[in-house]
Amino acid sequence: MNQSITYLNTDQIDKEKALLLVQASIQAYNAYHKDDPTSFNSNNIDSPDGYEVIHHWTGVDAIFNEDKNVELYGVIFRSLNAPYTYIFSFRGTDSPEDLLDDFGYDPTVFVPHNHKVSVPADVRVESGFFHIYCDDYDDGSTYTPSMQKQLFTLIHQYQNSDKPIDKLYITGHSLGAAITALFTLDLALCLPHINASNYNYASPRVGNKAFVEFYEQQSAQKDETTRTIRIQNTRDKVPCVPLKDQRYQHLSYAYLLDFHKDAWFDFKFVVDNHDIHNYQAVLKCALDSETGLCINHHLSVKHHTGTYKVNSQKPEPSQVCSFW
Repeated sequence: MNQSITYLNTDQIDKEKALLLVQASIQAYNAYHKDDPTSFNSNNIDSPDGYEVIHHWTGVDAIFNEDKNVELYGVIFRSLNAPYTYIFSFRGTDSPEDLLDDFGYDPTVFVPHNHKVSVPADVRVESGFFHIYCDDYDDGSTYTPSMQKQLFTLIHQYQNSDKPIDKLYITGHSLGAAITALFTLDLALCLPHINASNYNYASPRVGNKAFVEFYEQQSAQKDETTRTIRIQNTRDKVPCVPLKDQRYQHLSYAYLLDFHKDAWFDFKFVVDNHDIHNYQAVLKCALDSETGLCINHHLSVKHHTGTYKVNSQKPEPSQVCSFW
């Protein structure tokens, strides 16, 4: 199964949107606390300039669809001034190791929010991602509606308020990036009048060839200003799963980075190559450069653990998942 990916240069992406949404993606992590996974840690959030955080939502976390728990999975920002832009930011997992726990690998059908909407019979998505997105939680004493239901309820609430949605930006990192694709397609099918676009970071593959083809038939994907763009480090292995041999396929538009830390002697480099803070630093470096490239062998990255250095160079498309 061969697929043609269009790798975009810096002039083909919205720089301001890319930097805004990577910041929003980081804040979705900041809102979550492992020790109290359903709580909304609003005090930890640093809203992007010109935005305020207004809501959050949950999803059903599970390992291979077992041992289900409710966790906070995302936050919503709204611009301070009209016309109102909303940002829906989806949280990922804390590491590639954790991400693997969310992979069911088995495909499942895609069921939109409006069950009356037709979806081609051969469309399949990765089951772990889809269950996080669409499962309700009911243990007999507590009921929590699915992430899917929560998100659409919030959208209807905003549209019926005095601050309706003018633009809707969708973003996320890692597992969160994968779920953005499900939500973006769902919106396109069920609320096509919503002006939505998606920039995501380090996304795994989400669905099969039929899913990608159906996704890219939607009108927003035919418009350069609203099509979904994946931002990916060529050395990051998370976007290389689920495997192509399992008939999973990426969405077709990507902007590449290339970065790594000096330490290659242990497994930690896999985590470093996937880290959202590293994505942010190298992306800013590339977008600020006159050449559109970040060629910097000692780029400083600020993280909650301190400041460290990463090496960045010109990305080569031939190196993307070359063995995956």
